Amino acid sequence: MKISTRKRRRILFHFFLGIGLPSLLLGYLAFRGIQNDQALLEKERLSTHRRISELIAKSIDEKLLDVEQSFVDAIANQRQPDRSEFVPSLARLKKDHPVVEELFLLETTGGIQLPVAKLLFGPDESLPTSSLERPTSFLRTGQQYEFQQNSYSEALASYQRAFDQVSNPQVKGLLLIAIARVQKKLTLRREARKSYKAIAEEYSQTRMANGIPLGVAARLELGSLSLAMDEASSAIQTLMGLYKDLIQGKWALEESQYDFFASQVKESIDEIFLQDSVSSSPQSFKKTFERITEEEEKRRKITRRLLAFQANAASNLKAHARRRIGNADNWVKRITLEIGDGTYLVSLLGPQIQSEVDGVWGLLLNSEQLKAELLQPLIKHHTASENVAWTVRGTDGKALLTSENPNGSITIKTSFVGNVPPWSLELYQPDSPLLETFLTSRQSIYFYIFLLLAGILVFGLTLTIRTVTHELELARMKSDFVSTVSHEFKSPVTSIRQMAEMLKAKRVPSGERRQRYYEVLVEQSQRLSLLIENILDLSKMDEGRKQFKFEKLDLAPLLQEVVETFQHRVRHDGFVLEEKIDRPLSINVDRTAITQAITNLIDNAIKYSGKSKTIEVQAFVQDQDLIVAVQDFGVGINKEELDKVFERFYRGGDELTRTVKGSGLGLSLVKQVAEAHQGTVDVESEPGRGSTFSIRLPLQLREDY
Repeated sequence: MKISTRKRRRILFHFFLGIGLPSLLLGYLAFRGIQNDQALLEKERLSTHRRISELIAKSIDEKLLDVEQSFVDAIANQRQPDRSEFVPSLARLKKDHPVVEELFLLETTGGIQLPVAKLLFGPDESLPTSSLERPTSFLRTGQQYEFQQNSYSEALASYQRAFDQVSNPQVKGLLLIAIARVQKKLTLRREARKSYKAIAEEYSQTRMANGIPLGVAARLELGSLSLAMDEASSAIQTLMGLYKDLIQGKWALEESQYDFFASQVKESIDEIFLQDSVSSSPQSFKKTFERITEEEEKRRKITRRLLAFQANAASNLKAHARRRIGNADNWVKRITLEIGDGTYLVSLLGPQIQSEVDGVWGLLLNSEQLKAELLQPLIKHHTASENVAWTVRGTDGKALLTSENPNGSITIKTSFVGNVPPWSLELYQPDSPLLETFLTSRQSIYFYIFLLLAGILVFGLTLTIRTVTHELELARMKSDFVSTVSHEFKSPVTSIRQMAEMLKAKRVPSGERRQRYYEVLVEQSQRLSLLIENILDLSKMDEGRKQFKFEKLDLAPLLQEVVETFQHRVRHDGFVLEEKIDRPLSINVDRTAITQAITNLIDNAIKYSGKSKTIEVQAFVQDQDLIVAVQDFGVGINKEELDKVFERFYRGGDELTRTVKGSGLGLSLVKQVAEAHQGTVDVESEPGRGSTFSIRLPLQLREDY
């Protein structure tokens, strides 16, 4: 056992030295290769993401420069003599570039003009008062009749005479509003409607002394008259038309004025809807009203945002404009202003493009359009060919735009040119699925090498252990074989020597006893001869030196001869060999080899017959095969050992079988003889009930075998 353990350790040491150590070294190199490749990949990825971020920032800058250049060219054209189309052309240009929220002029006096802006209203007290004297001389007589004497007919006549006498449009508008008011009091509704329509058409922009446009007041009255005349559809059409004109900025109004008129219009429309007095398409009117209301809320937010910019941005913009004068080549400067809760992206277009106006032009950039129309498409375009996730974050750190899957490790975070827009762009490398990484990444080759080396180590170690185990087992079986064969040789040789010496010394007086001794000498000689033949023939077969001489013969007499020989040899031990042999059994075989194989089977059956003394030998033809079967009724073989009994030197693990004399070569020899005859050998056995060994030989040998 110590020798086996020492041998096992020596073989394992050689395996580790010759295979394990080099494999571990290669595995380490593969691991270092993975690390180096990972570092290189990270470097390449960082370089790629930096290039992408620079391209995006540069593209945004170029897009904004194109927009700014368009306005610069348009403003420069105001030097032409005809400037009547200047503001409309700027309005059209603004419409063509949705990224521009508004165009403004920063005056040297410190004010900010919004020449193309359509505001709902201006700040309170921002409109100039009328310079026209109050037309009291034309209105006094009519007002006395109307308000002091309640004589509406005389008042109407007085207002009409005054209207015919004056030529000033503002005075005529004021007189006409007074005429319509008195006509309404006299319930002359059709005449009043006619008067209000004339005011709305001819004197819409004329203002009262308090600055209220006559057109707004007249259209409110028209809606009220239509409703009083049970013309709800006409009333709501008039009121919604007025609502639309208020939103479109048809009249310059202060915030308080706009809020008053807008609330009056909405209350009147809501009242009509509540009365359900609209006979035609009420749902259509309601949807239109809802749409107009939504538009008003949107424009109200825009108006207040622009007014906040107009009121608070001048000083900051002037400071930036002054710092730019010394660098005329740099014709645009972008800045970000924080005013209240609002953020303004401003582009100053530079003083060198100004013509007849004294100030600096600039653009307010629309952040929502900038995100949706410029930034998002550009990011998608530049990241489409790469597996890159991205996020655009605002100054508060919240995500403004993001890709479909922004997970992964951040590789780069950058801002835009001039910090306009004032957002940051983050690029990520998404975490790829493990299987995809192994199948597609460059590191996979190292991983596969590592797995291959690990597999080689495991396979080599397993193979080595199995080989060592097999060799040790083979060495043990050979040792057992030497011991067994030595004993097998010693026993017949001792018997032969002793009996020969007794016969030589004439110490056996009885003739019957001498005959018995002669039989024993022959039996032991045959036993010794069989053992030697088994060893020699098996050795020749292993080395390929065994020559078989096939001849056509009847196997029945041969089997009968073998059976009779054994019967004669073991009859004194009480054995009975029964034969069931069909006749004839013509087949091509090697007489000596087949005799040796059958002899081994019968010898084995006798050895392992146990208490049973009956052996059956059968021979018959089945299909195209000749079958020779030897059956005993002895100890049998365990199921797990059936596949091992044909291995050389193998002896069953049962203690009873190990006490039986034998070399462990007989069945191995039978198998090789059967295979040499293009046949097979099979075994059927059950512990305690015996075993049946069958040699199956083809009647016709194949020529290509």
